[in-house]
Amino acid sequence: MNILICAADPADKALSAFAARSFPAAAPHEIVADAAFARTFRKKAPGAFVYFDAGLGRERVIELASKLDEVECRGWGVLDRKGETGDPAAYFFAGAGDYVGAALFKSGFGPGRFDEALAFSGPPGDAGPDESAAAPQGARESFPGWTALEEGAAIAVRFCYAAVGRQKELLERIGEKRLDKLREDFAAFLESWSKECGGILWIRETAGCLLLFPPLDEGMNPVLAAFRLLLDRALIGYEVFKLEVPLSFRFAFHAGRTTWQRPGATGKIVSEDVNFAFHLGSKAAGDGYIVASSEAEKAVPASLRDLFSAAGDFEGRTLVASRRFKD
Repeated sequence: MNILICAADPADKALSAFAARSFPAAAPHEIVADAAFARTFRKKAPGAFVYFDAGLGRERVIELASKLDEVECRGWGVLDRKGETGDPAAYFFAGAGDYVGAALFKSGFGPGRFDEALAFSGPPGDAGPDESAAAPQGARESFPGWTALEEGAAIAVRFCYAAVGRQKELLERIGEKRLDKLREDFAAFLESWSKECGGILWIRETAGCLLLFPPLDEGMNPVLAAFRLLLDRALIGYEVFKLEVPLSFRFAFHAGRTTWQRPGATGKIVSEDVNFAFHLGSKAAGDGYIVASSEAEKAVPASLRDLFSAAGDFEGRTLVASRRFKD
């Protein structure tokens, strides 16, 4: 498989150095000028992964990337060496599978990083992220499945607090009755959505819901799934929830331990991690963001990590948060 880098100057030494640091010898790279790429993409792009230099400008990048719909390439991404892109999500809206910010451009890819970009863009590759370091103690054993867990057992999980965003604004625009119905419909939506990631809707509250996921991925990565839900929020709001007004979500991830009880029988659970997950989602998370505690940070796919940055401390734990998804 080839890697193409499309830029204004094919002799750009910084791009050559990044490619040499990042890509294995088995994946040879070529830097092509954007004008030449527009003429030769049908020949060069099939079977290749294409990176566009953000210095071309967003409109030019998206214009060139749209041509890839005509060929069978492995995907495309953006190299933002100066970190000047104000809204990287715009590239993902257009179909990007990777975004490389300034820090990662400087250091180059580590082992497995490019494989994650391939997995994000299409069928999973042979290599994937090593999540075992992110899993709570006791999580490395095979997860038995929710129905096989014994009541009262101590389990290691990943928590996700999910809620409809801008609820005060929605109350003013659609009224209390429709907002209550939206919350109910969103909880029902989360039930099926979480199953795609091997998860379960565990606790429902009026403002939001607490989901549980296995300590290691079983299905789609839940942070990636939340990212895609935020990207598609306008379409989901209209098609799924029949809203004529903008819809947003908030997500908060944490990893830790709790006592297992089946959904609907969780009223007596006492767990520091459960309490923290609720506080993180209801007090620290922002509408249109994904926030993660230090315990859950490594569950963020490598292809998305340049979209996250340090977000201070909360209740004694450090946080990272995604850039806000602009409407």
